Parts: sequence; C-alpha cells; structure tokens
Amino acid sequence: MPVQRSPSDEPTRITRRALLNRAIWGAAGVAAGVGATTGVEAMLGAATRPAHRERPEGAGFDHLVVLMFENRSFDNIFGYLYGPHGEPLPAGQTIEGLTSAHSNRAPDGTVIAAHPYRGSTDDIFSQPLPNAGEQYPHVNTQLFGTVDPASNALARDSAMAPPYNAPRSRRSADMSGFVLDYMNTYRALNGREMSLAEAETIMGAFTPAMTPVLSTLARNFAVYDHWHSAVPSQTYANRSFFHASTSHGFVINGGKGGFGKWVDPGQNTGDTIFNRLEAAGLSWAVYFDESQLLSLTGLIHAPQLQPYWKTRFRTMAQFHQDVATGALPTYSFIEPRMIYNHNDMHPPEAKVTQQVVDGKTIVGGGISDLRAGEVLLHEVYTSIKESSTPRGSNALNTMLLVAFDENGGTFDHVPPPAATPPDSSGPGEDGFGFDRLGVRVPVIAISAYTPAGTVIHDEMHHGAVIKTLSDRYDLPHLTERDRTARSLANAITLGVARQPSTWPTTSAHYVPSNPEAASPDATSGQHRLTEPAVGLLSMLLAKYGQPGDPLPTTYGQASDLLEKRGRELFGP
Repeated sequence: MPVQRSPSDEPTRITRRALLNRAIWGAAGVAAGVGATTGVEAMLGAATRPAHRERPEGAGFDHLVVLMFENRSFDNIFGYLYGPHGEPLPAGQTIEGLTSAHSNRAPDGTVIAAHPYRGSTDDIFSQPLPNAGEQYPHVNTQLFGTVDPASNALARDSAMAPPYNAPRSRRSADMSGFVLDYMNTYRALNGREMSLAEAETIMGAFTPAMTPVLSTLARNFAVYDHWHSAVPSQTYANRSFFHASTSHGFVINGGKGGFGKWVDPGQNTGDTIFNRLEAAGLSWAVYFDESQLLSLTGLIHAPQLQPYWKTRFRTMAQFHQDVATGALPTYSFIEPRMIYNHNDMHPPEAKVTQQVVDGKTIVGGGISDLRAGEVLLHEVYTSIKESSTPRGSNALNTMLLVAFDENGGTFDHVPPPAATPPDSSGPGEDGFGFDRLGVRVPVIAISAYTPAGTVIHDEMHHGAVIKTLSDRYDLPHLTERDRTARSLANAITLGVARQPSTWPTTSAHYVPSNPEAASPDATSGQHRLTEPAVGLLSMLLAKYGQPGDPLPTTYGQASDLLEKRGRELFGP
C-alpha cells in the first residue's frame, strides 16, 4: 500500500504562552452536561460541512488515532453491553460477556456473583473503591486463586516473595481469585479485614446506561471481545509493549529496580514504533493534557523519544485544532490526565472527604470519576466525526481506536492465552517469561469502513497497532511479539464508507465539579495520587530531580514538583 502523506505534517502550532492565557488549571477539567455544547464543538463551529469524499484507495485509513485509558477489564466496561442490562445482540453476532453464572468465592466460601454496580451515582462512577491490586503478584492471585508463599497474603507489594503467587506448575487460569486478592490487598494496606459488602465491588460492572459514550460507540462500530493486555501486571509494562513491543524485562512500574529504570538508556533499549515512523519520514504525535505538563509516553520511552519532546509532543488543544484543519499526523496517541483532575478512568486510590453538609459527609464524585473519561472520549470522537477537510485528515480516512492499558484488578472471566515472548532473553522481573498475555481489556475500533454492531472475536493484544503500522507502511517489525500479532484490518470490512452524518451523536453524563480542576488548596492539596501518577512523577525525579526533592504522594506536592521540574520539558 503506498504511503499517503497529507499536507498536515507541520500543523500550525498553538504556543505555550497562548495555552497559559487560557488558565489551564481551570479550563482543563470543565465538563459539560448531557447534550450541552462543549468548547471543542464551539471550536469546530456549527456550520454545515461539505460532503465527505471516499478514500481514492478504497476501504482503509491514512490516519490512526489511539486514545488509551487506564485500568478496566472488558467485563468491567462491556460485560453487559448486550443482553438483559443492555440491548439485544445484532443478528448473527455473539459476545463473550457476563452472565449470572460468573462469580468468585470469598475466603470464607461465600459466593459473590458478577453484578451491575449499585449505590449512589457518585459512588458508582468511582468504583472500584478502593483501588485493587495491579502488580504481577496480585494479578497471579486474581487469575489462578493462588497465594504462594502463604506470607504473601499479608504482604505489601514490596515485600512479596517468589514465586509471586504464580502457580508452580503450568496450568490455565480459572479467574477465581479477584475477591481473594482484593480482600488480601485491603488487609495488608489497612490492617483490618474487608467486609463482604465492601469486597463485592470488585465483581461489579457498568451497564450501558452508566457509560453512554463508550456503549454507544461500541454498539455502532466494532468492539473486540478477546483483546488482552500485553503483560499480567500494571500500567508501564503494558504501555511500553503498546509502542515498543517489549517492556525491556520490566514487569513492575517501580519495584526493586525503581522508576529510574525507564529513563535509563542502559536498561531501556531498542526502538519504538515512533522511531520507525520517524525514520520512514512519516509523521506522528503524542497529545497530552495542558495541565499535566508531562507526557507519560515520553518518559516511559525517554531514551528513545527525548529528542522529540519539543516537536512531536503536543497539547490536547493542539489535537482539536489539528483535527479541525485536517492536520493529523499518520499516527496520533492521546494520553488522558493522570496526575490529578483525572479523566483517565483509573479507579481512585481512596475515598476523599470533600465537605460536611447538614452533618453528613459528602464524598466528592469528581476524583477519578469515570464520567470525566467519557467526556474526553466524547470530545475526541466528536472532533473526528465532524472533520471534513478535502485534503489531509478527515472522518473518512481516520480510524479512532479506544483502548485500555490493563485491567487494574477489576474482574474478568476469560482466561488470558499464551503469548509469544518478545525475544529470547528469558525471564524478566519477578521471574516472568512474557509467555502469557494479561487480562482482557475493552477496545473499540471506530472508522467509516467499520459496520455498526460488529463484535470481533479474534485474539488480539497490544502488539496490534505496531503490526498495523508496520504492515501499512512496510516498516520492519520491532520484536517477535508484534511480528506474530494480528493487525486492525479485521475492523475494516465495508467496501463503501459510512458517511459521518449517519454516525451516532454521543452525549456524556454530567460530571460534578472537581476541586482538583483549580490550583491546590488546603483540601484538594491533600488528595492522594494514583499509582501511575506517582510513577510518572518518580520518573521525572529520576531524570531531573535534585537533592531534597520529595517524592510526591498528594496533589499539592505533585503541583509543586511539576512547576519546579516539569514545566517546558514537552511541547513547543
């Protein structure tokens, strides 16, 4: 397939000074209610757009956009997409979703069945609360129901001992230990037993009515029901595999090697797909939120990507301008906000007391609120849907892939399959051989050549984007993992494009005001950071920290460090 370059490779830049004039602390977190007009839509304008022209080459795409969220399993988001809690399956389709038969047992033998989330609205959108175990030993317990050695049941992450709850003989996962690990993790961190009522949340899942943007897009385009994360562990290894097809032997975000391993060129070696695109003269960009100042992707791949921090890393305001003007690069990767004022869909670390009203403690719903992620998805999708430039990127030649990095300890009932190790170097951290995939995650493919109501059953994993770009542009593969992966070609099955006027319009739920959308005060400054946020700031310290710089654990500390060490590293 010939390489298609648009006149968009060098888009008009929005300067950092202009962004600062937008009062980024407040503007970044404002969310619209159902049916309201967002700032993105206002930027695009309300004028009728010209008819879209078909791609001259036919079915396919010239611009790939990936929006990656955090820490949700397929069952947690799409287990009830179709069926009694959703809509009837389209004719001829099946889906590997939840049924009443899916359950786990608590340590006392009590059966806890999978179920839709229950409770007040704000509580539901912050579930599971507290956050579940994410590291490799926790995922082993979740998959196999094993705790080995027995002392790991009471151990914090850093004190876990070999074999890190992995079975001593090879066997298939039975997905039986989610409740067990959730209760063990809580006891290790809090010094008391978790009640069964509290433990039930790890078996909870969202219904389509709770996630109108995700579910509308999944039903109107293609959803993958066998897409697995790359590693049965947490965020960084999985995000590394997504763009490098390896995690360099790393399994844990920090662990014994510390967060500095990611920014160490002696340990983090080899190219990324970004480097391959650059070498081939193809454009790419990583878009991140203005208020965050840092790019997680840029730091995870710092040894490879630091030369491009000021040129290929752009803000979300720039993303929407690039879409509107047909200036999207060949490949775009979008990061949500992860440090504070979350819209990454990561569950909260703990409840945060906001205020006392009439003697009742009110827990703020805006802290790690899944609805904020829905607003981000709505804005990204709407921008692409409304793009109609005759040259450059537009709705007919752009695919949007919505993905999650890992399951974050949330329940899923499908055992992960075997995997091709990226190379022959052998086991990495915690003795893991990279020979099995992680838990299923939700992934949606949105394009003009994707039929509505599609469910794709092919076994997929995080090597698919590298495989797709390598096949599309005749790039050499990075490792054996992506060489043997399936591409996104299975989502492109229509011969004639669906005109964007026939695509669904999405509306997100109202998102309560988030105190983290403004600069820190005495209350919001004490909010605890999620693990990816702590890790992101730890990598910043490892590369640019000075003696006496503390490791942030709260929003206020994070704000101080970002201003001191993070400003002006990324973007124009």
